[in-house]
Amino acid sequence: MARILLISWLAVFLTGSAAATGELKVGDRAPDFTLQDPTGKTYTLEAPEFRGKVLSIFYVDPDESDMNEHVSEALKKAADGKILDRTYYKGFGITNLKATWKPNVIIKAMVKSKQEKYDTTILLDYDFTILNLWGLQNDSSNLVVLDKERICRYLYKGQIPASEIPRIIALIKEYEGK
Repeated sequence: MARILLISWLAVFLTGSAAATGELKVGDRAPDFTLQDPTGKTYTLEAPEFRGKVLSIFYVDPDESDMNEHVSEALKKAADGKILDRTYYKGFGITNLKATWKPNVIIKAMVKSKQEKYDTTILLDYDFTILNLWGLQNDSSNLVVLDKERICRYLYKGQIPASEIPRIIALIKEYEGK
């Protein structure tokens, strides 16, 4: 009898734990979040800076912050070169502060440097908010592209091959017009 109770309890516990963690897939509407930037300003997916725009969102472990810099550079170049229209496109980052041993003060300095380099917004995830909502990789760099309706159109976990960059740019361009 104790064995049956234990198995039943484990089934309920494991089912409840799985339900608490989402996994965003291409075609899914992205769950919204509330996060702050290093100055304390609060953002959601419907923040004025993001509303009505296709979004490319890098969710990054600070220890892996350069993993997909080649993609960030390509997206910045495409936006600066008017291939992507900043009226309908916005790229930003979210830093997973729990994924590193580095003190938050050092991370905030790194974030400030990246914000200036890419002229973008970087939000701080102190408690795995995005990791739990979207089911991204913890100790890595992830890219999510959302259309204007917040439907996931692209998702990559880990190091993005250079061969994916034209596809990412074309996809963002496609959804800018929709």
